[in-house]
Amino acid sequence: MSARATIRGYRVAFLFAVLLMSAVAGFTLWTDVRTSHDVAARFQEALDRAGLIGRIRVDALSLESAIEAHIRATDDSERQAADEVMEDILADVREASEAYTRSLPRDDTLGVWLRFNQACNRLAEQVRAAALLSNRQEAERARHHLVAQVRPVADEIDGLAGQLTQENADESRMLLSHLASLRARNLGLGVVVTALALLVSLVVGLHITSVLGRQDATIQEQLKELDRRNQELDAFTQRVAHDLMGPLSPLKGYLTLLRRSGAVKDPQALELVGLSESSAKRMGELIEALLRFCRSGTRGEPTVGELDTAVTTLLLEVSQTAAAQGVALERDVSAGVRVACPSQLLQLVAQNLLSNAVKYTAGRPDARVSVRVASEGGQAVLEVVDNGVGMSAETQGKLFQPFFRAPETREIPGHGLGLATTRRLVEAHEGTLHLRSALGEGTRVTVRFPLVAEAPPTLRRAG
Repeated sequence: MSARATIRGYRVAFLFAVLLMSAVAGFTLWTDVRTSHDVAARFQEALDRAGLIGRIRVDALSLESAIEAHIRATDDSERQAADEVMEDILADVREASEAYTRSLPRDDTLGVWLRFNQACNRLAEQVRAAALLSNRQEAERARHHLVAQVRPVADEIDGLAGQLTQENADESRMLLSHLASLRARNLGLGVVVTALALLVSLVVGLHITSVLGRQDATIQEQLKELDRRNQELDAFTQRVAHDLMGPLSPLKGYLTLLRRSGAVKDPQALELVGLSESSAKRMGELIEALLRFCRSGTRGEPTVGELDTAVTTLLLEVSQTAAAQGVALERDVSAGVRVACPSQLLQLVAQNLLSNAVKYTAGRPDARVSVRVASEGGQAVLEVVDNGVGMSAETQGKLFQPFFRAPETREIPGHGLGLATTRRLVEAHEGTLHLRSALGEGTRVTVRFPLVAEAPPTLRRAG
């Protein structure tokens, strides 16, 4: 429970670091987008204000031109046209002034703007006064009023417009500086939080590595202990098997002598003696199979054996049994297939596979067993294929358990240790055993060993 709680805590810390980094990235992106949007809006307002100032300055100059045209007019229609032009210009000045007032960014710009707005109002009054003199056909007074009153106000408007333009530029530079400071602050915050998250991740990683190292050491110790206990169990099983074989061998001999001596005349007694002899023989076979199973998990000294020779030798024995049971044997054996396994053990592997194939195929229509030995991709391959009774998927999951007998084949003699022994032998010599089967269709067993290029030199011991 403690280890699980520790791993859970490290997982939470790691997720916290990831979420923290994600939050920093999201916050930085959001603030940058928001700041950029605000600055873009403020810049647009600054550009609009600059355009409005330029528009009012142009209108001021246009008013001078309009009043001069009014003074030079020779009839009422020209004066009326000049009046209409002046009213349009004055209306445009009012509209621009209202628009400028709506987008003022700070209160400290109102001083200049108020003077600018008052100057525009005075300009409108003076322009109307000059137009009134012009309408009275007092041209000289109108020109004098233009020079003395209108132009000074227009010059004042131009100067104030320059000040507003400068303040607008200062506002833009301030916005740029503010944007740079915000980005620097966000960058600094992101760096600090990212460093913190990386530190947390590093600490969590180091702790997890330490925990995994301790757990790996514990697992290795447990595996060593398990291997030691398995060896003790195998040794105990071998001792028990040897102890059982001791009294069993004389018992089988006594039963055989009793049956052959003729001392027992009763047919029922003779039948009981025969059954006892068969049971003793079967018990002996079971004990020998158990001994082979215990020895199969231990690898002896490195020895190279020829898989093709072992299989060919065994086929000479199995072929007679197969022919007697009506099973056709097909063989495809390549020569020179060497593996790092003694020949006696290779024969035991082949015997278990071939005897099972023949035993569970006998009695089937067109009974056939195929044997193939070959070299494929740096591996030695032994493949046994039959068209026998086959096995279900549930049976295949338990097939390599010691003493397991498939429900489909319990009426066929056997002790349930053949395939378990074969698998232990193959895996003890770095090989693999793969089995595929379908109920009623047959079985395919494939054994693979690492291929040995050539046999090592024979070591001679000094006698």
